[in-house]
Amino acid sequence: MPPNSRIPPLLQPLVRTPKNDSLLLLTSTLDASANWLLTRFLYDTLGSGAKHDENGGAKNVVLVSWMRDYEFWRQEARKATGLDLGGLRAQGRFAFVDGLSGLFLPVEDDDGVAQQRPQSLPTRTGLPATRGPQTLPVRGPPGRAAPTTAQTSPRAPTSPPGLFTLSSTSLEHINATITTAIASLRPSTAVTKTLVILDNPDLLLAADPNLTPFKQTSLFLSLHTQPSVSHVLMHLQSDLALFAASEKPSPLQIAQQNLVVKTAHMSAKVLGVRLLDTGVARDVSGVLRVTVNRDPWADVVQVKDQEEGGAVQAPEEQNLEVLYKVNGDGSVKVFERGTGGTA
Repeated sequence: MPPNSRIPPLLQPLVRTPKNDSLLLLTSTLDASANWLLTRFLYDTLGSGAKHDENGGAKNVVLVSWMRDYEFWRQEARKATGLDLGGLRAQGRFAFVDGLSGLFLPVEDDDGVAQQRPQSLPTRTGLPATRGPQTLPVRGPPGRAAPTTAQTSPRAPTSPPGLFTLSSTSLEHINATITTAIASLRPSTAVTKTLVILDNPDLLLAADPNLTPFKQTSLFLSLHTQPSVSHVLMHLQSDLALFAASEKPSPLQIAQQNLVVKTAHMSAKVLGVRLLDTGVARDVSGVLRVTVNRDPWADVVQVKDQEEGGAVQAPEEQNLEVLYKVNGDGSVKVFERGTGGTA
């Protein structure tokens, strides 16, 4: 893939982190995935061409994903941008926290048979929690003592460098694991700051009714206050099913709406991808809208006012809406309406 197609010129300022430390929000829908945009954030921050300057520039990255595993992101980043996440892990520039496998995927026994992961928490949807696999007594030839628990329990696997796994929905555990991942990165003379990307933390709202939007936004702020963290990018869902008005909205609808609204008010920039209002088009994958928050909530973040004294607003701080087309080879075109995809 030619270098100039990895991040189109019109997209470049949109995936560049702002000059000031801040929170950023990215929303998407099931029919308009944001994976292609997240990989461009990774490339702009980690790629060899990333600039080491005050305007965003090169940083270390911690990616936490509750929806996709490390192998998905490794392949997606290589296909879309040529980025080698494995090599960046070895360099201490990138760390991945797996919020999917340890919480929601079935575990396999010694024979490779999938077993259902035990659940101790009821779900927000009201469905009863399933019982985990039962432990059966060990049987053997007469006269042979049954092995002890220490003998039968498998050893906890050791995670490779730069890979971490969440094993609980407890925010204390999540915060501690992400903090450990941040601390595992290697600062250098040119790279001392870290971008934390949280991919679909709103999944926890459906998994654990004890996690409220207030607690989750508190987690976002806690991560942002880490000394080495400059930006936190949250990717949340904004599907119509979660936001459509109904006579009796479900607890999950209410929680999702509150989380997205609270996070948007806290964020310096909000990016959203969705389908065209007219539906699916052959030459357009969707719409990317960028909104800059000029008055962040409770002064959590500060956006430098470029308009004072007649100065021109910086490109990365403009509100705009563009169209995009994701191709089968992972490349993407970003263009303004009416240009026919030539930009």
